[in-house]
Amino acid sequence: MNSLVKHISRIRDEFDTVICGVNGVITDGQNIFGESTDALIKLYQSGKKIALASNSGLRVQELFTALKHSGVPMNIFYALITAGEIAHFYLKNQKNIGTTYYSLLSQGSHTLGGLPYEKVDSVVMADFLIAEQSIKHADIKEFMPVLEQAVNLNLPLLCVGNDTSVQTAGGVKPAAGAAAEQYALMGGKIISFGKPDLRIALYLTENLPDFDVSRCLFIGDNMATDMRLSNNFGAKSLLIASGVNQLKGDLVKQADELSTGFGLNVDYCMEKLQW
Repeated sequence: MNSLVKHISRIRDEFDTVICGVNGVITDGQNIFGESTDALIKLYQSGKKIALASNSGLRVQELFTALKHSGVPMNIFYALITAGEIAHFYLKNQKNIGTTYYSLLSQGSHTLGGLPYEKVDSVVMADFLIAEQSIKHADIKEFMPVLEQAVNLNLPLLCVGNDTSVQTAGGVKPAAGAAAEQYALMGGKIISFGKPDLRIALYLTENLPDFDVSRCLFIGDNMATDMRLSNNFGAKSLLIASGVNQLKGDLVKQADELSTGFGLNVDYCMEKLQW
């Protein structure tokens, strides 16, 4: 059973390192949560090492700039990683995936910026599909004809950010993982990037002196990505109830039921991140 925590200051002596999600924890993709940012600032001031791990399709510099312009003091984080950056690195060094892509985003791809791949407007001209977290503003059903056509052509779908849904200023919306999940059910091949890939946690902690995984806390709002990565890594976990799951009422009971359904353990639950 998880423990309900109203203020993260109450448990700050139980960890030295924090790996924190972005969407659903400190922002809804448009607005910054002031109390959550303030809590991270105070954790930093109390000597905690804090990194951000996002399933956003944005590159690291893009997300860094967006958060900084929104008033988040980026100097409090020792590292930042995004699914978009991981996918960009993969595609920069990948020679066998082809040269043309069909994006499930009408405006193209953040991930592929600066790389020698050509965006095409027809699936039959594509070597692969790409879905990024920004797909959240669309209805997955509208992509069904595209996915059916792509399955028949045996095209791989690159899923940048594995969240099936994300919190937005307009409510919870489907994300890239939802398209990938549907494509997999149809028999399509998926290449995914982002949490809960264990390599993200290893990358963020491998160079920390005297790192102790038992004194590492993951903060996130997504059970399938944030909490699963925390469990796989062997770290403590803090679920933000007001994020994508929109938990209300008896948070401990609901978080326990949710974690049991995923076969995971959650150590702490908070309505929202606050000091």
